[in-house]
Amino acid sequence: MKSLHAINYRPDIDGLRAVAVLTVIAFHAFPEWVAGGFVGVDIFFVISGFLITKLIQDGLHKHNFSISVFYASRVRRLFPSLILVLVACQIFGWFALLADEYKLLGKHITATALFIPNWVIWSESGYFDYAANTKPLLHLWSLGVEEQFYLFWPLTLCLVVKYKLNAIRITSILLLGSLLLNLLMIEKFASATFFLPFTRVWELLSGSVLALLTHANLMGLNPRRAQFEKYKWIRHGLSFLGLLLLITSLFFIDQDTRFPGAWAILPVLGTLLIILAGNTSWFNQSLLSSRILVGIGLISYPLYLWHWPLLSFARILEQSQPHWQIRISCIAIAFVLSLLTYYFIERPMRFGQNLRAKTYALITLLLITASLGLTTYLSNGFKSRFSNQLIEKQIGDLAFNIPTSMDWYCREAGNEGPRCLSSGPDPSTVVMGDSHALTIYAGLVERFKAKGQTVGLYGGSDGCAPLLNVVIQDLAGDTRNCLQKGTQALMRVIKDPAIKEVILTSRGPMYTTGKGFGEVESTQFGSWVLHFDDEDRQLRNNEEVFMRGLSNTLDALLAADKKVTFLHDVPELGFDIRSCFSFRPFVITPKAMDPCAVRKSDFLARTKMHRAGVDRILSERPEIKVIDLAQALCDEEWCYGSKNGVLFYIDDDHLSLKGAEYVVKQLWDDF
Repeated sequence: MKSLHAINYRPDIDGLRAVAVLTVIAFHAFPEWVAGGFVGVDIFFVISGFLITKLIQDGLHKHNFSISVFYASRVRRLFPSLILVLVACQIFGWFALLADEYKLLGKHITATALFIPNWVIWSESGYFDYAANTKPLLHLWSLGVEEQFYLFWPLTLCLVVKYKLNAIRITSILLLGSLLLNLLMIEKFASATFFLPFTRVWELLSGSVLALLTHANLMGLNPRRAQFEKYKWIRHGLSFLGLLLLITSLFFIDQDTRFPGAWAILPVLGTLLIILAGNTSWFNQSLLSSRILVGIGLISYPLYLWHWPLLSFARILEQSQPHWQIRISCIAIAFVLSLLTYYFIERPMRFGQNLRAKTYALITLLLITASLGLTTYLSNGFKSRFSNQLIEKQIGDLAFNIPTSMDWYCREAGNEGPRCLSSGPDPSTVVMGDSHALTIYAGLVERFKAKGQTVGLYGGSDGCAPLLNVVIQDLAGDTRNCLQKGTQALMRVIKDPAIKEVILTSRGPMYTTGKGFGEVESTQFGSWVLHFDDEDRQLRNNEEVFMRGLSNTLDALLAADKKVTFLHDVPELGFDIRSCFSFRPFVITPKAMDPCAVRKSDFLARTKMHRAGVDRILSERPEIKVIDLAQALCDEEWCYGSKNGVLFYIDDDHLSLKGAEYVVKQLWDDF
């Protein structure tokens, strides 16, 4: 029987680390090739739980475990590479990022240095949405989960030993509680389930349970251990089954899967089986213990830290998904930086002399790094930076300031309520819809003012179409509060006799198809889900809910004697408008779209089914005025994002103020 007094090094676990980091890198660089590569993080979680618990259990068994020594070792293990990457991002961002981008980076640097990035990123967006691709520190959410686990787990095990409790039983109860919470929350709160420790800690605890069981076996508490050792084919079978589960995870789980949820059991169980099989099984010994995989496993931590900032900054500079050669180059640079970081930063700080001084120095440096990030955030990204002034000068047209008064309904509209704007008191015409309604309202203000009239915006907010009694769930699974923002607003307008005309518009195809158009929306997490408030979400598809909801809304407005104008939406470009001009101080590849436009045929193909359904509903209600906003921006071949030096959009689908005024001017006779 092997002595428990020495934690034997297992090269196959380093090889498994390599598999984890390579799958994550493959997913981040080429998501179309390895759709489920993000499960590499789950592999890391299981490995961390196993190794940390094994380390703690060994120390407790020898009666020499120290909480302070444990945390000091974690500081020397994690802080050196992390500080280097955070400082590098801070410096590079100074030259490359807009003020708002640099401010957000500062926020994330501070959050990461305090080991709460998962909480901060959860509050902003989902892991798979477009905005996430331009957050250089997005990937460090997982480091936050691990550090939060490290804070409570050693103390928990110490208390278990002190009071002579059953460690396996306690750990299993915590594991099952976290797993159950994960399964219960995944449908309605997918984003929270993904980022928060309560719903992810079961993955680390699964490794902990395995470590505790291994400890019991080594102590001779399990009489079946010998039988397990005798039949080596069992080890080979476990290893092969674990490999099969991991492969299944990589290619059958994707960004549209409700993850983690029950699907996360596959990579977790697969990792557990591979670790359980031991380093004498064929797969572990022949492949995972190979020199190449072990070498990558040794640098897996700095490699994980470096790869995503490089890919993310490349995307920011390219203003779109970089060409595959650029992505390959980023990965190659990440490997070089990781090797240098491991041998010249991480190892010297982890080992050798003056360990206590090193620990205090690293804590001080991380606090300084956090302070720099916080200063950046509080200074709004240092707008006075020369690089930022150059950028702002070029993209000034993208600013979206609407002069309005805040009378009328607006004083009663809270942060969670309907968006409310008015160009003056008591408007008789109201624009209602989602964020696209805001842009049209902005274009109408001056036109109405020239006639001596006021116009208001009231109703839906971002991601809330103007549909009565329709619930809309966002890409992360959280309800968007559209009943309050949309339905209650519609009912108030319907009951108000002072409102004579209602103009309805929204990003229609987004709701019926469930996703945006083109590359900008291609990495969204799942789909928008529509359902009626009193019906199950699975009863009808999005298109049926949208069309029925639109019919009900139009009928309710007409029954209330409202004059109704329906606006077919402007074309979605499918690319960021900033792709049409160079505005960064430096770029990787000089390029600008010419023409700055989307083919009209592509626009019509995407909206064909949606428009056909809407046109059928409108044809049955001839008293409704219909205006097609696309007519102002499209010729026979192209639908333009910019023309004659005027930027019509501020992103891929929202009109700029100049664009909204241009569209309204071109179609004013129709209004």
